[in-house]
Amino acid sequence: MTAFDTLSSPAIDATMEDRWATPVWLGTLHPAADHDLLHTQMRQTPYGRREIDPADVLDTDKARTVLATLAQTIHPNRGLHKVRLGVEIWAAGHRTPLAYGHADWTAWCYLATTAEAPHERSGALCLHDPRAGCDSATVPGLPWGRALTLRAQAGLTVIAPGWLAHSVLPVTAGHTAAVLTARA
Repeated sequence: MTAFDTLSSPAIDATMEDRWATPVWLGTLHPAADHDLLHTQMRQTPYGRREIDPADVLDTDKARTVLATLAQTIHPNRGLHKVRLGVEIWAAGHRTPLAYGHADWTAWCYLATTAEAPHERSGALCLHDPRAGCDSATVPGLPWGRALTLRAQAGLTVIAPGWLAHSVLPVTAGHTAAVLTARA
């Protein structure tokens, strides 16, 4: 186990936005993590998805505290307890089809990525429009049905209500990401 520094505070570019009348926190965090171990795990995972113990790569108490505090911007007075953390390695072929959670809030923080992705949407996180009827809105120019697609890059952090539909676009060969996930 490696000694850890503290989890960095949000960058200046952090925002709390209303997307489809749904609060979403977008910003950049650079948690102090054991990047040597992360990159070793990433090299050992050329395909698919693999979980690793968050306690092996970062200060889990600090991560829980920072993410739960930031989650207060979207869910005041909720989500300060029972925060479950995970660290996943996403490699070639991994994708998450449209999924829904059952938590008060969900967070994703890209801890590390390999060199430039061969495709700009490789491993991108998508948050989907939750409004009724949005799946049927195919008329060009209407604001419904458009997902918010966030490019996979180290530091990108998103906190959203747990019920919000999300997906991960397929990771292309030669690209790998280590992602901290949290749910409360």
